[in-house]
Amino acid sequence: MLLTLAVMLLILLLGLVLLLWHARTAFVITLEKGRARTLRGTAPPGFLRGCDEVARMYRLTQGRISGVRTAHGVQLRFSREIPAHVHQPFRNVWTPPTDGGGGGGHRAVG
Repeated sequence: MLLTLAVMLLILLLGLVLLLWHARTAFVITLEKGRARTLRGTAPPGFLRGCDEVARMYRLTQGRISGVRTAHGVQLRFSREIPAHVHQPFRNVWTPPTDGGGGGGHRAVG
């Protein structure tokens, strides 16, 4: 009985952790055959166009870029299919929205 309760509590805790982790993701962009498309969330349109350009310029055929909410705004995370030397060009086209929408803008106080 006690073991069953402990297992149920562990499953509930794991579900809560996964739910919170999922909520941190602002958007996911996939790169397929040199094209960028939004898989989940809402990526800023200008960033999506910039991802298209970078993917074509570096001839990327696959990969994934995630925008993850942190205390400092949205940070970009890259899948291993995207080489490290290409991360900076993607960061160069990233401009967090200032409207507090789906990107990395901080909430305005006042």
